[in-house]
Amino acid sequence: MVLCLRKSVHGLKQSSHVWYSTFNDFIKSIGVVGSCVDGELCVLEDRDKVISAVILYIDDLCITANEGLIEQIKDRLTKRFWMHNLGSVSRHLGTNIQRNWEHHTINIHQHSFIWTILAMFSMEECRLVAAPMAMKLHKRKPNKEACHPTVYHSMIGPLMHVMTPTHPDIPDAIAVLSRYNHNRNNEHMVGLKHVFRYFNSMKDWPLRFRGKAEGVLRFYVDSDYAGCLDV
Repeated sequence: MVLCLRKSVHGLKQSSHVWYSTFNDFIKSIGVVGSCVDGELCVLEDRDKVISAVILYIDDLCITANEGLIEQIKDRLTKRFWMHNLGSVSRHLGTNIQRNWEHHTINIHQHSFIWTILAMFSMEECRLVAAPMAMKLHKRKPNKEACHPTVYHSMIGPLMHVMTPTHPDIPDAIAVLSRYNHNRNNEHMVGLKHVFRYFNSMKDWPLRFRGKAEGVLRFYVDSDYAGCLDV
């Protein structure tokens, strides 16, 4: 016997698909379109300029725009969905957001999340270092003992979540350490713990955005592939 549901039931695999489809259909009806970069990001444009962004994570919404436009979008969403207004966002997916209205700055950091992963691997009291990578790693030789893969992988995973939102200073270190996921030894584990020591020294440093850009961003690339000896 085959049954056809007239309404999605919470807990079924189809329920999440129905929810996202319903939300996307409604958000398009008010002029907000999905971004081609991220499926959970919807933007409202005016003359090819983004004037508002709506970020959806399961059933949580973050709306960015000027105050008047935010109220308009919220009013239209409230008429369609049952919602609670939690005010200005201060924490989202493990990232803390702090605003300074006087100086027109926004600070984002992951102090609590970093402290959690340090405690998870008993590294809250570890020695502090000033650089995320201070050694050159080599491929594991056959006569060297491999470290436990589960521990190595479980330490790499949380670093990816910290790197993306608030720490653009560690992608190179994570990329190098990730090369040895299937062929690692204790030398690679020492390098991985070095990144955790760096986090312990930098966990209170926020990433700051200013209302008006100051100066110019400069990027430097060394010619020896970041000292990689396996290239």
